Amino acid sequence: MRAAIYCRLSKEDEALPDGPRESESIQNQRAMLLDYARQQGYEVTGIYTDEDYSGIDRGRPGFNRLLSAARAGEFDVILVKTQSRFTRDMELVEKYLHGLFPLWGIRFIAVVDHVDTADAAGKKSRQINGLINEWYLEDLSANVRSVLTHKRQAGQYIGAFALYGYAKDPADHNRLVIDPEAAGVVRRIFGLYLAGYGTTRIARLLNAEGILPPGRYRLQKGTIPYYSSEASGQSWTKATVHRLLTTRTYAGDLEQGRHRRVSYKSRRTVWLPRRDWIVVPHTHEAIIDPADFQRVQQMLHGRARSGTGGQVHPLAGKVVCGLCGRVMEQTGSGRTGKDGRRPRYFRCRTALADKHLCPGQPYLPAAALEQAVLEALRRQLGPFLHPQDPALLPADREQAARQGECCRLRAELARRDAALESLYLDKCSGLLEESQFLALNRRLRQESSRLQERLQALESAPDAAAVRAALQARLREAAALPVLDRALVSLTIRQILVYPPDGGARPIEIRWDF
Repeated sequence: MRAAIYCRLSKEDEALPDGPRESESIQNQRAMLLDYARQQGYEVTGIYTDEDYSGIDRGRPGFNRLLSAARAGEFDVILVKTQSRFTRDMELVEKYLHGLFPLWGIRFIAVVDHVDTADAAGKKSRQINGLINEWYLEDLSANVRSVLTHKRQAGQYIGAFALYGYAKDPADHNRLVIDPEAAGVVRRIFGLYLAGYGTTRIARLLNAEGILPPGRYRLQKGTIPYYSSEASGQSWTKATVHRLLTTRTYAGDLEQGRHRRVSYKSRRTVWLPRRDWIVVPHTHEAIIDPADFQRVQQMLHGRARSGTGGQVHPLAGKVVCGLCGRVMEQTGSGRTGKDGRRPRYFRCRTALADKHLCPGQPYLPAAALEQAVLEALRRQLGPFLHPQDPALLPADREQAARQGECCRLRAELARRDAALESLYLDKCSGLLEESQFLALNRRLRQESSRLQERLQALESAPDAAAVRAALQARLREAAALPVLDRALVSLTIRQILVYPPDGGARPIEIRWDF
């Protein structure tokens, strides 16, 4: 009788603390089954193996070759060590052991489990085995998921390879350290976007300069195998740039758990709501300044569309019709101006579609709006560019009050340290009983702990003067620009409301973000 041997190294066993047991290795399974076939007088026509595959995985190459050979009638018996080596999926147990194998004239034998489909009376025990095997895998999956969630919440990086821009710390593979070469590309991408480049234009620029996309870069560095799906990306794309711009890990806060598998039986994943993501702040060195990262998120949130050549208009996503409240879209004129360019306009889509829904003028020249906003911005920034402006003094007073409170707290802590020392001397001198000393010592330490927490909170608060100086420097630099800049608009303007003409002029209302 012709027999086929199937061996599988359990991926589930690898997840156990001690790793795969020696008796489960491919070599030992093969030796045991060959010995059994010799004892039974079977002729072994093929040995099929799968290493590093889960028992629930239906895409196992050796498993599928075995089924194809069985369907073609190349053997009469399948030998496995245990039923779970063949599959841990109850659906496959029913489909093959009790469905197709009998139709194909195939006998299935699991040596250790004493499973033999030639024994009709053993069907119920095979079904029970199948259920137990599936329950085991389901419980193991839940346990592994729980461990990974705990690691994420503890601020440990659990990815198979480091996020682009970082490398795994050689001393601790659950911690990220900066990869200088890739980090430089990340900084450049953020800088280009802040300067007004759209994601499409950034991707085109990186490709033109021959900069390797993340997958190919990791492949070149040898941090991923050549067959990994991550290595398949041959060029930078709009989606790749957008994903990089929205990854908070670049700001120093470890962001994980964005998606999960729908089931332990499936490789398919679903994206989770942002509120369910696991974010642990300050776990590693940031590549991007957190303030710049937030500015990029604000710009992305505005859903700005690229204009000519992939350049995002500085006011894109900010201009709103004052009557209907709808964001005005950009459009170009069909005619070319004297400078060889086509004039750009903002238009109210509601008014364009139906004047009864919005009676506002549908078109507004973008150049005129840019100039009006730039002039208003310079007027608005004026008072903030002078250090002695009265509007800024409350921040100074707040900083002085905070420094005074810190001095008071340090003095209180020093007094309690002296009191603790005095208590200890009184105890050694016999002036205090042990119980009295312990009670007073405990109370003073509790008070010191509360004072220390308060002091740390005050000292870690941002320095108002430094924040003000940084803001002034940024605003002063921005105010000197001859034309509107996308980054400047993102920093200072929340929304621009445009109203119908009033005596020839188009009234605008600017809602500032500072």
